[in-house]
Amino acid sequence: MRIVIVPREILIREAEEPRRSMKSKQPVIPLEHWIGYRFSLIAARLGNYVAQMYVSRHDLTMPAWRSLAVIARYQPLTAKQLATLTSSDAFKVARAIELLVRRGLIRRDVDKEDRRRASLSLTAEGRKVYKDIEKFTIRIERELTARLDQRELATLREILGKLDQQLESRIRGRSWEHFIKD
Repeated sequence: MRIVIVPREILIREAEEPRRSMKSKQPVIPLEHWIGYRFSLIAARLGNYVAQMYVSRHDLTMPAWRSLAVIARYQPLTAKQLATLTSSDAFKVARAIELLVRRGLIRRDVDKEDRRRASLSLTAEGRKVYKDIEKFTIRIERELTARLDQRELATLREILGKLDQQLESRIRGRSWEHFIKD
């Protein structure tokens, strides 16, 4: 994966006059202000930094670590539930599950309610690995948010919740073609 780092000055600098779309009189939102673009930059930078730890100490891939973390939080769950909670495709989830089972970090038991499904949960070793990575990640999160006071942190979490809800309730329910209309 290749990451392009945008200089901080570009992200901070405000355009003196808003640009306008060639087809519309509406102001254009500069790329550095696109929520998805900013989220992806922050997520990629943070994810790659944290990955250095769990790859080096535990030889886990990013999908395997995400799967382990989600299983730790919501266990027991099915592979389908895991895919939904990690926003991953079935192939990545299946590979992550295989890796975690092979390494003895999760158990895959036949679901008592539906024998066609498997129920995923952490093993004792999986809990140990998860706790090690969780401790590191919490330290990074605290350092990342250190310049925010409690009110700002609460506001950030509230805004993220609202954006997530808006995405789920108003955007993902529509086809992408809906947003192409002028």
